[in-house]
Amino acid sequence: MSLEKWAEYGWLKAEPTSRDEIKSLLTIVGRDLRDAKVTAISEDRRFEAAFSAARTAATLALRASGYRTSTQLGHHVKTIESLELTIKADSKMIQKMKTFSKKRNATSYDSAGNVSKQELELAIKTAAELNREVVTWLQKNHPELLQD
Repeated sequence: MSLEKWAEYGWLKAEPTSRDEIKSLLTIVGRDLRDAKVTAISEDRRFEAAFSAARTAATLALRASGYRTSTQLGHHVKTIESLELTIKADSKMIQKMKTFSKKRNATSYDSAGNVSKQELELAIKTAAELNREVVTWLQKNHPELLQD
């Protein structure tokens, strides 16, 4: 499968990006990673921030590849799944991200206080790791998007 094929299926739209957009997305990832470490707020909110950082890193790789998800049900899952096609993420990373997505949805919409300290730490660690992988991938594959 390829990003082009996903676009044929209507899951993605081809759309060029810019250095400014990539810079903004990197700034959002950094902000969310910092917010995830603020101990004065609930573990639920910190988890949401960590997941947001990771999801934004996935969006960043997709945008750098010249695509964005179509606005449709499940577009966040497609963003996560696209990591296999953009940065060649392994299935373990993608599965962790899908698990975090379900937990984030439950935390946001169903109940409070269901994020454990271990889940929070894993989410922060995973988001930071994914951010590093995406930045390394950008430096190698799209260095022009990182230049000022």
